[in-house]
Amino acid sequence: MRRVLLGLLLAAGLAGVAQAGDFVVVSSTDPAIVRGSEYASGQALQIAPGKSVVLVDPAGNVKRLAGGAAAQALPRRQIASVDEQRMAVVKLLVAPPRVRRAAPNFDKVCPEADLKTFDGILTVAPVDGCLSRARDAFEAYVERAAGPEPAA
Repeated sequence: MRRVLLGLLLAAGLAGVAQAGDFVVVSSTDPAIVRGSEYASGQALQIAPGKSVVLVDPAGNVKRLAGGAAAQALPRRQIASVDEQRMAVVKLLVAPPRVRRAAPNFDKVCPEADLKTFDGILTVAPVDGCLSRARDAFEAYVERAAGPEPAA
């Protein structure tokens, strides 16, 4: 009986972890919502009136939510599980740039990939020395996909 109970608790805990990172905040004009924060699909997000938040999921879908009096519900995803590796790369792209302690190595070759696509960006980002190039492409991708900032 104890094994069954422990198994159920472990499964419930792992299920909660799998759902915790369906969306990552890419940009936010609301100071209460920090870039890099993770939210689950279907979760209600309270955004201050006149502010907006841009989120991305592991599939590369970008969603801009505008603030108002009522909380905004995040879209429900129909994917059984979030690809943890893809989400880790997205978190790497939105994290603050690290300070390099060594001289840059300019002879690094980044993989050939179409940096206008989400998959291409995720291919280049984890390669040592290619993160800044991938970040620039990611910012442009999000800007295109999110569209213009809503009027206040």
